[in-house]
Amino acid sequence: MVKVRFNLIQVNEIGESREVVFPYEGRWFRMDWNKVPERFKVLYVAMLKLQGLEIPEDLKEYERDAIDVSDIDIEIDLSQCEEIPGMYPLGG
Repeated sequence: MVKVRFNLIQVNEIGESREVVFPYEGRWFRMDWNKVPERFKVLYVAMLKLQGLEIPEDLKEYERDAIDVSDIDIEIDLSQCEEIPGMYPLGG
């Protein structure tokens, strides 16, 4: 397990699915959305709300009335990720 700051993790929307892309120790990784830790999803939905964006139906289960943002590190299991080139296409 490694810790990655929330703000370094990018969400790619690919058609009907999502993935996250992030740097760690000079390398880039991607992770399928279904493997992304719940903590990230909760913070991601909170960020969308703060930006005034509509929460997609499939993310509504991650809406919370209150969340603790004292620690915004996300623990990620790198064995569940795929290393990607730095020029990997980002969509969104």
